[in-house]
Amino acid sequence: MKSRILLPLTLLLLAGTFRATAQKDTTYLTLTECIRLARANGPLAAIAHKTFESKQSTYRSYSATMYPQLNLQGDVPGFYRSITPITLPDGSIVFTPQSQASSSLNLSISQKIPFTGGDLSLSSGLNRIDLLETKSQVYRSNPLIMTLRQPIFQINTTRWDLDAQELRYKIATREMGEAMEECASDVTNKFFELYLASMSASNASLNLAINDTLYKISNGRYNVGKIAENDLLQSELAFLNSQTQLENARLGLNRSQQNLRVALGLGLNTFIVPVPPDDIPKFTIDPQEALAQARQYRSDMVEFELQKLSADRGVAQAKSDNYLRATMTATMGFNQRAQLLPDAYHNLMDQQQFTLSFNMPLFRWGAGSSAVDAALAEQKRVETSLEQQKHDFEQEVLYQASRLNLLQKQVAVAAKSDTIAQRRFDVAKDRYLIGKIDIPNLFLAQSEKDNARRANSQTLWDYWSAYFRVRRLTLFDFETGESLVAGK
Repeated sequence: MKSRILLPLTLLLLAGTFRATAQKDTTYLTLTECIRLARANGPLAAIAHKTFESKQSTYRSYSATMYPQLNLQGDVPGFYRSITPITLPDGSIVFTPQSQASSSLNLSISQKIPFTGGDLSLSSGLNRIDLLETKSQVYRSNPLIMTLRQPIFQINTTRWDLDAQELRYKIATREMGEAMEECASDVTNKFFELYLASMSASNASLNLAINDTLYKISNGRYNVGKIAENDLLQSELAFLNSQTQLENARLGLNRSQQNLRVALGLGLNTFIVPVPPDDIPKFTIDPQEALAQARQYRSDMVEFELQKLSADRGVAQAKSDNYLRATMTATMGFNQRAQLLPDAYHNLMDQQQFTLSFNMPLFRWGAGSSAVDAALAEQKRVETSLEQQKHDFEQEVLYQASRLNLLQKQVAVAAKSDTIAQRRFDVAKDRYLIGKIDIPNLFLAQSEKDNARRANSQTLWDYWSAYFRVRRLTLFDFETGESLVAGK
């Protein structure tokens, strides 16, 4: 607690060594506040939001194609002039110049049929042809035309595409949650990087002051013959080393400041003083529960489904291409022609059309069977790869959940070690000042104090990094018992 109080004060004194620091705004930020700022203003969060918006727009664009599509088409006008060969009833051919203008307008509404893979459309059109040579015109109307196009003995590509798009959007929603946890993890690393740099700078500043005092005391004792020259030289060396360590610490502090400012979206005139967490969440994660949550919410699991779907589609497509494929097209409606526009909608005549086209490969030199074998081999490869990926993913979840539980215990041990090492150094310093111990034992206590303090901060860093890593792996908040997936 004492070091946490002295650290901000020492850091502010160090801030005065940077040029133009007087114009900087000092901001005290906790880890929670840093994460909130990064998610609101940071570049990683901005990239994640834009990526999700892009994928969301793509999904909406595709979903819109599943609804009725209304289209208006036309040619206004089309002009044609040419000498055209015309066959007469007796079989002879004459070349007749033709000059005409044509206009057309067609309004249609179409609907995909996901369950069958076909298309159904309704249309209404009007054509007009102006014969420029005779200055006459003729109209052709199609008041209502219904057309059904249905593939037969083929894979339903519409259904496959729809399933794939649903999975991709599901992945996007989960990736958004993962990106937010990745943002928190990145800020956590930069926060503790700055905290360690601040602690190193603070510790180096205090060590310099202490070593300066010890060197002066050692110099006085040497002059009166109470210590050997070797102890004096060791004290002087420690003083010089502490000067170098302070310069390096200041350089690292400046760099860590800049990294965290960028991550939080703050200006260059902000000087951040990190306030480390006073405590850590008190809960224990059951690794099996963490694995169950990861299987339910993690984007990797949906990605595995998408890969398998793609492999299965490849097999189905290869088999379909190797056998009979047919397409049925049926059209029915009304039409009429007339020289006057109103007459084009009187006494309508029926219009019907039915076509069944097919394509059946008879001999392809083994190309079809080879394509099927290749698709089956790819399907098997994907299945094997997915099993390995699932195994690796599950092991990572189990390991990180267990590691977080272990780090929770190590945080308390490291804090206790830091307190003991600090107390031991204080005692050793007091004993040295009264001449009870020599300089090597004092520097040993100082080194152990520095190592314990850094180990304490590093353990705290490791804990929070593992904390957000588990959240990212499972997309589940074990403190509140809620999912981190928006809309689930």
